[in-house]
Amino acid sequence: MRTYKKHKARYSRRKRSKQRGGSREFHFYNEYHYGDNILNLKFLRNISENLKDKNITIKYYYDPIYIKNPDELQRYVDSKVVTLKSINDKPANAVHLWMGDSNFVKNKSYTIINEYYKLFYEKILSILGIRQESINTSLFQKEDYLQDIYNKLDSKFHNLDILVINAEPNSGQLDYNKSKMDAACIKLASKYKIATTSPVNDSINCTFKDGLKLQDIGAISTHAKYIIGINSGPIVACFNTDTQKSVKKWILFDKTPMSNTEINMVVLNSLDEIDNIEKYLV
Repeated sequence: MRTYKKHKARYSRRKRSKQRGGSREFHFYNEYHYGDNILNLKFLRNISENLKDKNITIKYYYDPIYIKNPDELQRYVDSKVVTLKSINDKPANAVHLWMGDSNFVKNKSYTIINEYYKLFYEKILSILGIRQESINTSLFQKEDYLQDIYNKLDSKFHNLDILVINAEPNSGQLDYNKSKMDAACIKLASKYKIATTSPVNDSINCTFKDGLKLQDIGAISTHAKYIIGINSGPIVACFNTDTQKSVKKWILFDKTPMSNTEINMVVLNSLDEIDNIEKYLV
């Protein structure tokens, strides 16, 4: 009975919204890589019911030069309210949703990433004219669908000791050395159940070799004990409430002094530290 009343109330709100003035369309974009776009699209998906209540639709523009596989983004989209389009079609009034835009969230460094993104998401809500009460504006968004994805994965990706994000970064996060990272993964695999996101050898399970997507990596992370890796796109897929609870420590590599006060996270500025990575697994 409560469920029926809830849906009836939601339908009534949408009906009233349409009667008051029809639909509204907003234009957002991001010029850069997967991680930046996924952070935006995850939040828009999570407020999709609010968008429907307000009769709001969104055109979201991405750069196909950077995003070679738009399906990676599409998996985070509620197509009833958000439509993906090429940045080449972006209108002049589109709003740039990017942490590097100092005009979007003023006087707050994005290096304290969880504090920054709370303000970032609140700014999006303000632009959309949506009240912030009861809406999760945390960096760690609730993504219940990840458990269904996790349950369908091969058991070799279940209950990992360590998820390793080891693909070469494309945004200058780090001076990358593949042989050094590979050697560390081989050493870890001799003691722990691990999976990597980029191939190392035939004996180490790898999401890329199995054709898994970023959202699958996010699902794997929900049952991992540790995350080790480059602070790049796949890390963003792991920013969800289940992974926040599951992971004991995040050990990330980035030359930028990033921090996150909501999780146990260590940021190392050189890949030389990978040789002694086990000392952080406590």
